[in-house]
Amino acid sequence: MKTTLASEAIRQKMIASGRYIPLDSEEYKQLLEKNAAEIRKIEHASYTPDYTRFGITAAEGTLTWSAVKPGLSDGYKAMQIIKKAYERGWGMIFLWGTWGQGKTLLGKIVAATGFRDQKKSSYTNMSSVLDDIRLAFDEKENKTTELLRKMEWWSSRDVLFLDELDKVNGTAWAEERIHQLLDTRYTMAVREQALTIIASNTGTDELDGYLVSRLYDRRISNVIHVNGPDARKVVGDDWKF
Repeated sequence: MKTTLASEAIRQKMIASGRYIPLDSEEYKQLLEKNAAEIRKIEHASYTPDYTRFGITAAEGTLTWSAVKPGLSDGYKAMQIIKKAYERGWGMIFLWGTWGQGKTLLGKIVAATGFRDQKKSSYTNMSSVLDDIRLAFDEKENKTTELLRKMEWWSSRDVLFLDELDKVNGTAWAEERIHQLLDTRYTMAVREQALTIIASNTGTDELDGYLVSRLYDRRISNVIHVNGPDARKVVGDDWKF
């Protein structure tokens, strides 16, 4: 009772001073929003992105499509197709060919562009995905829950660039996880929900027929062969990517 009376006394003093604003008033709502906007501005100014979750460094976060130059390799040809798919927002691309074609560079550009566009994007190599999934089995409890959580994280990216598919150790466990992930990504592409780009030094002859069928689905997929000159032999000394 005393607390209620004290609170009422304070309220009356604030009313008398002209500083009281009713909690249900429009003025109070505007004041809250103004304070919240100021807090967001301060947080944004001090925010440091965790680029590692996107598979890139802070410097690589500035990469744009213009980083791929014409005339150096087949990377420019691939970039035009990948950029169009990215802007569309969904699909499945298999990018394969020899080294020095800009495959990894394109992956970093896709991840960086997705980050700036506030998409759930990531660049990684397939071995790293499998290593991450294996960590679920290190859990003392709830291994299945952790496995599902990790699979969901990789499956739910708006844009996912998977590099070095050909470098994966072809164990039964690895093949099963790859199949599970790519089948989910394929379904999302068909539903026009996500874009997956897979890069490899070897072609589809080395892949399981089940996956090959999906990579050649004319509705959503594009197989790009890059086999031009090695850009690393001619790139300038100032190029740091």
